Amino acid sequence: MTDRRTFMKASAGIAAAMAIGSPAVVRAQALEAITIITPFGFIGSFIEMMNAKAGGHFAKQGLDVTIIGGQGQAQANQQLVASDIVFSRSSALDQMRAIAAANAPLVSFATLYQASTFHMISLKQKPIASAEDLKGKTVGIVSIGGTTDILLEMILHKAGLKRDDLKVEVTGNSPGALQLVKQGRIDGFMASMTAIYPLQVANEPIELWSTDRYAPAPSQCYLTTRQMIEKRPETLLKVTKAMKASVEEILQGDMVAIFQRAAKMYDIPGMQGIETVAKVAKLESTKLWLSEGQENLMRNVPALWQSGADAMREAGLADIKDVKAIYTNRFVDAA
Repeated sequence: MTDRRTFMKASAGIAAAMAIGSPAVVRAQALEAITIITPFGFIGSFIEMMNAKAGGHFAKQGLDVTIIGGQGQAQANQQLVASDIVFSRSSALDQMRAIAAANAPLVSFATLYQASTFHMISLKQKPIASAEDLKGKTVGIVSIGGTTDILLEMILHKAGLKRDDLKVEVTGNSPGALQLVKQGRIDGFMASMTAIYPLQVANEPIELWSTDRYAPAPSQCYLTTRQMIEKRPETLLKVTKAMKASVEEILQGDMVAIFQRAAKMYDIPGMQGIETVAKVAKLESTKLWLSEGQENLMRNVPALWQSGADAMREAGLADIKDVKAIYTNRFVDAA
């Protein structure tokens, strides 16, 4: 137990340190407060953002970060443009569409998912084995106007089909959509690895292929604005260093422990099944973050950006005049 003399010495030491400006105190006072936003709350797929805060990676870079759980991709991007939010995570295709439609000043300073998380899913006994098989079918997508809707348009164009050649239903991003296929209400659906993993664990007889087969493009990236790059480049470098440290910890670390730590700060859905949440996140990180190789971790790969922009233009969805102007590797290279 600490005695009174020791306590008085410690108190005097703390007071003196505060008076002369202890490095620890100065660092705490000098933390730069910033706000960032996820597109959809605090779901497990955004663990690298939550871990950057919960794991102390932001603090190590001198950042005091508030993370907002957004309520949709469009809303998150709008808040990014209209406020002092430093960055958000976004689909690169949504970024391109926003730029083409409204000249939104959005720039990707890193790409996390180099490959698409979305797949076309059907039953093996009645498979949608190719894009051409979509003709005359009823297909589920996550949401109207969302990433799966955009990807479907790109895939149809590659196959020489039009939207009128099939029927589209909103089925969400859930493994439960497979029951709609079994009931004959739809023929297949598009969903992410979050929905695919439980189906594979249950040994469901599914046929699936990645949307990258027809529309390779960068998937999930970190967006900021041109103004933020011009006015606060040092802040963005700190952010990139922190996110890189978080991503590397996730790739190498214990996912269950990482989620448990983050859950003390954020309300993460599905934590009652933490083993599954952690396994899906690990699968996404190893398969999607590293699909272009370790050397391209978090980099904006020019060939992917050009491919995605070309496919968007050919499908009549967005015409990006200068693809190189909407991404930068400046901060990833410096980090």
